[in-house]
Formats: sequence, structure tokens, C-alpha cells
Amino acid sequence: MLKFPFALFVALMLFVSCSNNAEVETLKKENAALAAQINALKSGTDAKGPKYILKLRLQQSHLSLSIKKHIKDAMNAIDFELPVDKEFFDSVSKGTSIVDKFRFGSLILAGSFGDWEMTVRDKIVQ
Repeated sequence: MLKFPFALFVALMLFVSCSNNAEVETLKKENAALAAQINALKSGTDAKGPKYILKLRLQQSHLSLSIKKHIKDAMNAIDFELPVDKEFFDSVSKGTSIVDKFRFGSLILAGSFGDWEMTVRDKIVQ
């Protein structure tokens, strides 16, 4: 009695899977296109046009009268480049603040008033 429902289930699954042959071909084509895009990105040659890159600066800022903390914040700032899409690239300008977030955990645990600041340093089109 158990063999009949199992055999019916297997037959039904084979029937359903055979009817989606066009869908399988579409998925194979999409997979090949995605693989080609990954290879183009890895090789650095993207035929879709220019790359939009933002140079960003990330640093901490403390509310303090200590010159030592301000010098430390300036020395620990990092600059990095980030590729972005054209819409975001066009929506920001040099000096735009991307992130200005208060560090609430540091206030609670260490009594430190500070925040993270991320600003746009430069815009590059390659």
C-alpha cells in the first residue's frame, strides 16, 4: 500500500519537471550571462560603460576639550574608495556627509561622547 503512493509521487514529479523544459533553458541562459558578468568584473574590463567611484573618509569625532583625542581621531581616519551606481554618484557632492552617527554604546559603557563621520572626499569616473 505504501509503494503505490510513492510511485505515484515519483511519476507526478517526473511529469512536472519535464513540462518546465523552457524554464530550465531560460535559467541556464541567465546563469551563463551572470557568469560572464562575474568574469568581466574579476578581469576589470566591464563593457557596460564608466565606473563611478567615491573616495570616502571615515573617522571618529569626540566631544572633548582634549587636544590629544582630536589629534588621535585625525590620525586614525581612513580614506577608501567605493564603487557606486550612477544615481548615487550624482546625488552626492564633495564634502557631503554620508554618515554622522552618534556612538550610543560608547556613551553608556565608557562615558565617551563621540560619533562616526563619513564624508565624500572626491568623485572619480573611470
